Amino acid sequence: MGQSISRISGTLFRDARPLGGVCLAIICALLAYWVRYAFIEPEPMGAACYTDARWWCVLRTGLIVSTDKNLLGLMAFVAALLALLPSQRLHIWSAHVALAIGGSGMILYNATFSVAAAVLAVLVLALRRQSAA
Repeated sequence: MGQSISRISGTLFRDARPLGGVCLAIICALLAYWVRYAFIEPEPMGAACYTDARWWCVLRTGLIVSTDKNLLGLMAFVAALLALLPSQRLHIWSAHVALAIGGSGMILYNATFSVAAAVLAVLVLALRRQSAA
């Protein structure tokens, strides 16, 4: 009984690898949506950072600067390129990292590289799953 459950769960996770990555990207995009509209864009948040030096103002400013320099999209694209390497363990992790960061970057003003990274990561996961089967 124990072996059949582990065999079934192993099959499910192996077969749904791209789907899990897409779900991860959607969850990160929803979290980024909340960060964008509750933390970055509201005027009272920006005004609070100019009047007082609150602890979260450093995080907010760092996030704004990183999106201005397109760092989220570039990090996602580099992770997607790492997913092309032949290492089995590295490509799964880096493709999922590319999807997570890419999902966030699509919402947080870095859509160009983030979308390219997400598409590349999904293709890598799908093609590697297909070649493993």
